Amino acid sequence: MNRKFIFLLLVLSTGLLAGCWTIKSGQKSGIIVKVAKEGKFWGTYEGELIRGGLENASGATGREFHFTIGQFKSSLVKKAELAMQNNDHVILTYHCEEFVMPWRGETKCFVDNINIVEAQNLSKPGAQPTGVAKPLSE
Repeated sequence: MNRKFIFLLLVLSTGLLAGCWTIKSGQKSGIIVKVAKEGKFWGTYEGELIRGGLENASGATGREFHFTIGQFKSSLVKKAELAMQNNDHVILTYHCEEFVMPWRGETKCFVDNINIVEAQNLSKPGAQPTGVAKPLSE
């Protein structure tokens, strides 16, 4: 009986830990269009980023990036809400995990940092925004 229990415990713990590491990380830029607390039992702050780029014939397919900010109203949530209210162009630093427990978020991608891109050279007609990412002060 003990051997079966230990074997079952080993298999379950291996299965749970098998996907608890980062499988993807990087940065995405765009405009945050949604920050909301979602969830039935464990509310987490979820967001949506609209990325710039080319559209195909059917519309804006693949331009949305859904992410989780966290479970509690942190400084990161406040940064996201401020950027959304001001319609600022941002750069999100994120990581994605293979396996996520239900109380950690609705998505597998978690935001680590939010930087606002300052627009420069917009005085000329037809100029495109270029800029440097500036982290928001906490």
